[in-house]
Amino acid sequence: MTAPIVIFAFNRTTTLQRLIESLKKCPEAASSDVYVFVDGPRNDNEAIKVQEVRDYVRSITGFRKVTHKFSEKNNGLGPSIIKGVSDVMANYDRAIILEDDLVIMPNFLTFMNKGLETYENIDKVFSICGYTNKIKIPDDYNYNAYFCTRSSSWGWGTWKDRWESVDWNLYDWEKHKSNKNAFNKWGGSDCFSMLEGWKNGKNKSWAIRFCYSQFLQDRLSLFPVKSLIINDGFDGSGTNCKKWSRFKFDLMDESITDFKFPNSIKINNKMFRQVKAYNGIPIRIWSKLMYYLHS
Repeated sequence: MTAPIVIFAFNRTTTLQRLIESLKKCPEAASSDVYVFVDGPRNDNEAIKVQEVRDYVRSITGFRKVTHKFSEKNNGLGPSIIKGVSDVMANYDRAIILEDDLVIMPNFLTFMNKGLETYENIDKVFSICGYTNKIKIPDDYNYNAYFCTRSSSWGWGTWKDRWESVDWNLYDWEKHKSNKNAFNKWGGSDCFSMLEGWKNGKNKSWAIRFCYSQFLQDRLSLFPVKSLIINDGFDGSGTNCKKWSRFKFDLMDESITDFKFPNSIKINNKMFRQVKAYNGIPIRIWSKLMYYLHS
């Protein structure tokens, strides 16, 4: 059985339409259950756009079943994802999660479902990711996927037991502060500052807490060697994305459907160093300048 697809939307009908149409190009779409969560408006001016999204969601077809839930109040993306995925996981043992500003390749669901099936009973694997940054694949690397730390939030999947292992509250903060250097070394120089930002109320990120739990449990994520996801959110309209991104990618050939996964659950150091560089201090400084110039 294919994993359910959980989609989070807000006030952008056009981007959601692009995501849905790209999903329908996947052979597994017709046999997949889809759950669409639409957050509530932040103000009266936004209510019209949110209503347009709701009207569109009611019209979605092409899947085995479409279920929607519309929030009357605005919860924000982080709380919406935690609540929505938890609700779906109450009835399934796995799920694929997408946000409304993504466009997927026709072989995305094939990769995701195969990954979720292959590594279901291998505790070392925490999530399956559909996006990957542009990297040089070693000449002697013969797989379509690789393992890395720090799960990506741009089109991903996980299992019920992994999801329910996450501590979303992090009450013993003094204990967690002692992990600052180790967490940054594990996932990138921005990791702890994002986690601390959540603790201090500067962000509502669910993803950094998910990754922190992954770090504490010493688990890895599976990534395709080339991306199966296009992030369409860098147009200035997204909540967390601006008009410029340091994250570059190459797209996977859509004719590849017989994905070959690594035989052993371990990191390839050559690829890992390239991925970590995207979150290194030099490129983050450059990114801040580019964000300013493109704002």
